[in-house]
Amino acid sequence: MDMTLYELIRVGFVVSRQPEKHRVRVEFRDTVTTKLISGWLPVLVPRAKGDMVFDLPDIGDQVLCLFLGNGLEEGFVLGSMYGSQSPPVSSGDKFHRRFSDGTTLEYDRKTHTLIASVKGNIEATVTGNIEVTLQGSGKVTATGSLDLTSEQRIGLNTPALSMSGTEGRGTVATTQGDIIHRGNITVTEGDVVVNGVSFLSHIHDCPHGGATGGPR
Repeated sequence: MDMTLYELIRVGFVVSRQPEKHRVRVEFRDTVTTKLISGWLPVLVPRAKGDMVFDLPDIGDQVLCLFLGNGLEEGFVLGSMYGSQSPPVSSGDKFHRRFSDGTTLEYDRKTHTLIASVKGNIEATVTGNIEVTLQGSGKVTATGSLDLTSEQRIGLNTPALSMSGTEGRGTVATTQGDIIHRGNITVTEGDVVVNGVSFLSHIHDCPHGGATGGPR
């Protein structure tokens, strides 16, 4: 059965999904009688061979469909569109992606700002090297523990190193190997303890008689 141009290009709403084949079924509500439901329609993506993209519309998404002219069984979903729902941003300079769990990815080319807000964990596995160059300042804040592990070496190359505690607690540093340092180490309002021996309060016998106290 031949289809008119009106029937070839239609707007509908996703009613079911088949993620393993990246396709959906669409309901068309513009009929005067019973609402029509399409067959399984593939959703078009930019790449689907060596490079692959997976981006399936949710149930209820409004989509634009293109049919091949022989009914509602063969066609494609060209993409989703905003209907009564407003877009998440109103700037033409922004790339924005918001997920239903609240996670957002956004780049603003006008302010040159990249923002990622993740409601969960981030895992990255890199088989090569990572190099980060900051032309400004950097800061990492963790409410829990923060660990750095290297099978070879961790190097710090800086003209100044500051370590401080919070809420009256000092900084604790431990090592199972050797520490080689060239230069000065300054300890303010603290102590140096080696194998349980305090540098400030250590007392030992003097070979000339009496006892020595901690350094002043």
